[in-house]
Amino acid sequence: MKKRIIFFVSLITTAFFVGCEDCNDCLDTQQKDILVQDPDGNNLLFGDTAIFNPEEVTISSESEAPQPLFLATNTQTLQFTLIEGETTYTLRLDNDNTETIVFELGERESERCCGDQTFSTATLLNGATIANDDLITIVKQP
Repeated sequence: MKKRIIFFVSLITTAFFVGCEDCNDCLDTQQKDILVQDPDGNNLLFGDTAIFNPEEVTISSESEAPQPLFLATNTQTLQFTLIEGETTYTLRLDNDNTETIVFELGERESERCCGDQTFSTATLLNGATIANDDLITIVKQP
């Protein structure tokens, strides 16, 4: 019985010290919000000044795979999640308005689980460098 207890304690101790060193037991990606507004700051997706239907807006990655896009009515933005290894996204506001968003990506240790998080280190909108914030503001002429 004593040998079993020692074995069990040794096994748990080993798992504790080795288990989280090189683990990757989670998918932790960075979320981005998109705000589309006119030069006066009026929201073009939500409210009385909207000219785009947020339910018809799509986003796809460079592999042309459609990505989930969530309507955040509380912040009046669209939300999507960065995908590991995908740097270029095409945002289609309607048939005539397309935006290209490019990210430089890095990885850091996740704060939420044992593993890494993919995050942006730089953001470009239609070829121009913009602030690398979680909120991407797109200014359009109505």
